[in-house]
Amino acid sequence: MRNKTVLFLLLGGILVACSPLDEPPSGGDRRRPDIGGPSVAPDAPGQPAPKPDTILYYSAVRFPDGYDWQRDSAYGSVPFELILYRDDAPVLTLAWDTEACFGPDPDRHHLLGGHLYTERLNGAQTRVGCDGEELFRFDGREFLVGLLPDGTDLYTLSRNTSGSGFSYRKNGEILMEKPSGIPYGDLSDPSYAPTGALYRDGRAIVFCYRQGTALYQVVDGRQDIVANQTVDNGILDCKVGGGQAFVLRRDYLSQQLRDGRIWLLPTGSVVTGYFLSGQIKGYSGWMEADREAFPRQICREEALIYYSPEGVFALAEDAAGSHRWYGPDAFGSILPHSLFFSPKCASASDGKLILALTPADTSQPPRLLVGTREKKLMLNGYVSAVAVELSLPAS
Repeated sequence: MRNKTVLFLLLGGILVACSPLDEPPSGGDRRRPDIGGPSVAPDAPGQPAPKPDTILYYSAVRFPDGYDWQRDSAYGSVPFELILYRDDAPVLTLAWDTEACFGPDPDRHHLLGGHLYTERLNGAQTRVGCDGEELFRFDGREFLVGLLPDGTDLYTLSRNTSGSGFSYRKNGEILMEKPSGIPYGDLSDPSYAPTGALYRDGRAIVFCYRQGTALYQVVDGRQDIVANQTVDNGILDCKVGGGQAFVLRRDYLSQQLRDGRIWLLPTGSVVTGYFLSGQIKGYSGWMEADREAFPRQICREEALIYYSPEGVFALAEDAAGSHRWYGPDAFGSILPHSLFFSPKCASASDGKLILALTPADTSQPPRLLVGTREKKLMLNGYVSAVAVELSLPAS
């Protein structure tokens, strides 16, 4: 990463700049250069690649029958069970007690590689666990924004619960600490799934953060400045992929982009967000950044977008608490007043939207939608996270 490349997704095109920052841009067609993405080896000729099996995992919190967890002020201290499901079958049931390394908060439940990672604040400490067993704890009240298993090791990126600042750790031991930096991404952002703000570029462990007027990338613990920014030039996202840093600005494509994200894929990069072009209202959309000049509209509402190569989906919520989802085969399917706890409660895979909703009426059980198929979970509680894992079928 010493010969760092920074790709700015800018006004109608992509500007390529090389380190050091004051050198002129590299050559090539600036109208729409092929920025590509992380390289991938071609399939062997003559033999189609096997289609991977799809495994659906989800976690749920179950309270005792008759307990109104939405209204009772004792929420958080009443015993409950945390359950991990694999393809609708429970594979792990954890009973909570005061010494547990998990709580009922959905924001602190994370599904990775078929395992249930949890975090819990305990006084002035943060505890991190996996499948009900505590892995480590550290001083400070923090929340995880990145979680990356590596064999028997676990790398974490966490932010303070109050104010800015973050810590990068391996097995609970600090590798880097910044009192005022803010990482890009978190564990609930679909474009950063499943490991959040901490992820791999090839074999390297990477993340990006902003501090003051500067953007930084960290590659295997080594920090480099990506760019200096003015106070209000609207950097929405920054990711590292294929040995390059990608920066998304608010004024992308001569439009004002709100809540924009970069998705780095083996076939190239995708930009999603809410696009405005001088209008009072815009639209939620997406585009292949290196191949298309205009975004594709998904819906008029400002929505949460889930991208997959087989289909792009959007989930919007109205003032009454009803949800409406859009996709290739669904034009505004309405779901009545329900609770959607976190963006981790949905995922897009194999051309389907997987969505977990909990009715506001506690007499109704939570529901899991997989495309057009609906499953009711007969428990008093809610689904806290969903995840799809792909594995090659056994030969």
